Amino acid sequence: IRAQIMNLLKDLQSEYNVAYMLIAHDLATVRYMCTWVAVMYLGEVVELSPVKDLYANPSHPYTKALMSAALPSHPDMEQEEIILTGEVPSPLNPPSGCYFHPRCPAVMDRCSVDKPETKEISPGHSLSCHLF
Repeated sequence: IRAQIMNLLKDLQSEYNVAYMLIAHDLATVRYMCTWVAVMYLGEVVELSPVKDLYANPSHPYTKALMSAALPSHPDMEQEEIILTGEVPSPLNPPSGCYFHPRCPAVMDRCSVDKPETKEISPGHSLSCHLF
């Protein structure tokens, strides 16, 4: 039934030229249904990209962790498993600087102090991270 509903939504989108905003944790559904994706952490967009670019080149450490946890590896691709440690901070009292820094495997000193600016790393692909 789920696949039938997704196919119906895609048909309606094509026929009536409508856009959907899909909020999901299921990355396979996002890949199938969407043309653009915004990855959010604690209510903040950390990476925005066309779907095909994001799946080919996830760049933010949180996006990489999501991809490693949710998507099966292709046999021809090396994909390291990223295990996030620590507790998810409270959205009512988020940490200073980058919200992801308490769990980030690539954290730097400035991450806990300065909120990263959003930068375009390739046409249409932007992210908020001090690594870039």
